[in-house]
Amino acid sequence: MRIVKNNVFLYLLIIFFAFLFFFRLGYNSLTNWDEAWYGSIAREIIRTNDWIRLTWNGYPYFDHPPLGFWLIALSYKIFGISEFSTRFPSAFLGLLSIIFIYKIGLQIFNKKAIGFAAALVLGSSVWYLIRVRSGNLDSTFVFFYLLTIYLALKSSKNFKWFPLVGLSVGALIMTKTIVGVSIIILIVFLNYSQLLKIRKNFIYIILAILLFSVIVFPWYIFHLKYYPGFYQRHFIEIGIRSKTLSSYFNLYINKPFYYLHMGIRKWYFIWLFSVAYLIVRFRFIKKQVIFLFLWSIIVLYPFLTSEKTELWHMIPVYLPVSLTIAYGMYDFLSLLPYKSAFYAIFFAIIFLIQMKNFWPEIIPKSKYISDEIDISRKAAKYNKTIVLDDEFLPVAVFYSGRNIIQIVYYPNISNHTLVDLYKLKYKDLIVIARQSAVDSLTNAGLAYKVLEKNNSFLILTK
Repeated sequence: MRIVKNNVFLYLLIIFFAFLFFFRLGYNSLTNWDEAWYGSIAREIIRTNDWIRLTWNGYPYFDHPPLGFWLIALSYKIFGISEFSTRFPSAFLGLLSIIFIYKIGLQIFNKKAIGFAAALVLGSSVWYLIRVRSGNLDSTFVFFYLLTIYLALKSSKNFKWFPLVGLSVGALIMTKTIVGVSIIILIVFLNYSQLLKIRKNFIYIILAILLFSVIVFPWYIFHLKYYPGFYQRHFIEIGIRSKTLSSYFNLYINKPFYYLHMGIRKWYFIWLFSVAYLIVRFRFIKKQVIFLFLWSIIVLYPFLTSEKTELWHMIPVYLPVSLTIAYGMYDFLSLLPYKSAFYAIFFAIIFLIQMKNFWPEIIPKSKYISDEIDISRKAAKYNKTIVLDDEFLPVAVFYSGRNIIQIVYYPNISNHTLVDLYKLKYKDLIVIARQSAVDSLTNAGLAYKVLEKNNSFLILTK
């Protein structure tokens, strides 16, 4: 009974967010980018049993490391291939992230209420919830980021935990590579006094490095050796988005802050107030607040210097934002009588407003199968090369279970239109196209046969 009482905040978080993350998780079909794309990569792992060389649509894939795809593949092994199993690892790790941000708040400030409030902020930030309930890499990345911070906090008090920090950083790097590298600054900040005692802690430092190396180096060494374009694609084009050193001094402030506002909604202005309050009240001289501000700068600054920021890219920023709001408002409301009651009421009200506003955006009312998915499934039964004259390639690949050629990449046609394709001599080929494209064949006097159709698409052959 005492254990339950001591952990009542944690149990409440687990019960509520387990429902929020998993309720009707498999109702919606996989989206074109990135769910169907990543799901197809994971399915190829199961089909080929090759866990090192990732492939998509018949080509090598190495934009991102394999850990996130391994987790989806394991989910497929357990639950079978479905929308639910594609999203399960993301939802499960999202729930663990709620637990760990609670524990981090408790570790830093020694207040369960602060950890609880931080979890409410993160869990009710609409784009965090959207990505947790989808089959992508964001939730996996956030989990290993929070796990690493938690372990770094533990190792700052007992350095025997430090080897696990190396293990967790390895998993973080194997999820999104360069995006997670900046966490090393935070690890050093939390453990600098222990790291300076090299002779005393040498064995733990070496173990951390070894565990990191075992997790990360084999996959990278293999790909650097066997794929000539790997370094350029993985590290330059995807990792740093082809940015130059000078570009890190060019600021694009409006878009990242706009996206942050869109992603956390009502919490945005409360975050701005919390930051201003902590500065005005000189709370920034506390080590805990310095840590939160440093964390915020580390994860936010790269987006402030990029023109290619997307809304969901900002999710790692939500982590220090959540803790800053939780602590800033706790310290501010401590100036009032009945501070605990005001604190609880304040976060409960904002949380409920958030939930009311975005519930229809998050939870599907019923299952729905799009015309894109329907026609892709119909195409699967034909033992012929499939050509797609549209933009939903990842969905077509996933739901047909086949490799597909998009017409814009079909060889030996100049304008990459359906008419140009039908002028070629080919055998054993079918085309998925819209009615408007099919009308162009009629106008050009080219014969075709309709094999399947629905409200939006047709499957054609000669």
